[in-house]
Amino acid sequence: MEGKCDNKNLKNKRILLAEDVKLNQYLAQKLLESWGCEVILANNGKEALSMILSREVDCVLMDVQMPELDGVAATEQIRKLSDLQKANIPIIALTANTLGADLEKYLKAGMNDCIAKPVDEEKLYKALEKNLLTIKEPTEMEKKMQVSKEAQGKIYDLSMIISVSGGSSEFIQKMVSLFIETVPVNVQDLKRFAADKDWEQTAKIAHKLKSTIDSMGIRSLHQCIREIESYAKQKAELDGIPAKIEVVEAVIGQCVLQLREEIEESED
Repeated sequence: MEGKCDNKNLKNKRILLAEDVKLNQYLAQKLLESWGCEVILANNGKEALSMILSREVDCVLMDVQMPELDGVAATEQIRKLSDLQKANIPIIALTANTLGADLEKYLKAGMNDCIAKPVDEEKLYKALEKNLLTIKEPTEMEKKMQVSKEAQGKIYDLSMIISVSGGSSEFIQKMVSLFIETVPVNVQDLKRFAADKDWEQTAKIAHKLKSTIDSMGIRSLHQCIREIESYAKQKAELDGIPAKIEVVEAVIGQCVLQLREEIEESED
């Protein structure tokens, strides 16, 4: 693990650690600092929310059970912030409760990942790397009316694709082509099943899109597609699903346009 810890991926990342147990706090802080992270400490969810409002943070490690404001409630408030950059900060739950029902609750609240306590060094490192590796700049999550205006830069990030390509441009081009050919079709299937109120198929298509969206580094849809899957599975908050699918459709459409433009530029 020491070799991986020397990796530059986490160096200088600002991690907000929200944890009320001093021993756990010290242990996690020690690990994070050994990887070159800058650690900001919060003793409860209320402090965590205040710190996010007042400074720049790359990721939050959020204990679930804390006084004053617990991790789930703090996450829900963070996701509702008007500052979209702050609202989309990756949040990783720290908890001893990792059963299926618990994970669904964390997902619904807006958490991106979950690490079981006691914290395993390698799992923590991999979770941070996974959630930070493809993040260049914070992006929007669910503002379909702003997609065209605010997508001045690329809304996708091929870092993950490039990292596994072994330097093969052919592999990268094939992945991009497959995305352009298949994902818009999948989105239309998602719309159709939701319109038919076939929530089982809606959840399946959302699950299928989830990994593709993550692989292509489309951070603005990371939470949205998970909420569609979760709500459809649970048959909860169904009235909100169509609007979320519109967000997915708008962002994927913009992404396809940008990818086509990049292909054309590379061919000139």
